[in-house]
Amino acid sequence: MMIFLLPPSESKQPGGKSSKLELSFPSLDKTRSSIRKALIELSQNPKAAASALKLGPKQLGELQVNLDLAKPKTMPAIERYTGVLYDALKLNGLSSAQQKKAMQSVFIQSSLFGLIGAFDQIPNYRLSAGSKLPGVNLRALWATAHEDLWSQFRNHTVIDLRSKAYAQLAPIPAWINSFEVEVVAEDAKGIWKALNHFNKQAKGSFIRSCLSTGSKLNKPEDLKAVASRVGLKLEQQGKALLLITNS
Repeated sequence: MMIFLLPPSESKQPGGKSSKLELSFPSLDKTRSSIRKALIELSQNPKAAASALKLGPKQLGELQVNLDLAKPKTMPAIERYTGVLYDALKLNGLSSAQQKKAMQSVFIQSSLFGLIGAFDQIPNYRLSAGSKLPGVNLRALWATAHEDLWSQFRNHTVIDLRSKAYAQLAPIPAWINSFEVEVVAEDAKGIWKALNHFNKQAKGSFIRSCLSTGSKLNKPEDLKAVASRVGLKLEQQGKALLLITNS
């Protein structure tokens, strides 16, 4: 079985229903709780929070979502996250079959909650991988917390679409069969170059195609046909998968 790891999104859908946090991978709950507590405390000091969370003067109102973490209102993570990647992934909504596949195979790397399932119920929050919580080293804390988690993926192929900053929060051990996805563009001369704007759109479209296929996905070669359905090419270079677009 193939597992897909996604980054979160800075932009999020507001609202939700009052709910107790019950997330995948309960071994991470202690770390989740300590980071949530630190984030709430930080957000009570607007000046310090603005610096740590990289907020401009017009964004200080966003601190309220962190204060609300004390009494969270939740919705499925895949619905909470918005932006280019998730808009492409959820274009026109996901069918029940696609949702079922996502529940089994799609996971998201959150700076606040660690690795979570696509349909885990999460609240709104403001915390990125580059945020600096007082007295908390997010990268070191999360890397240690995830060490025992990876054994659950021992018999799976892991396709890592996380950005570098989020991948560093939970590095995948070498003994896991994993592949890192890089999005590149191909011009008329066949020259490849890294993408910026189209990176997230390509990843979102690719994951949607993976969820839509009726074929079993077990190895990287299986992903070439999936990519072609959304106008992309896929080439393997060792442990890297190049997702190629003409955009």
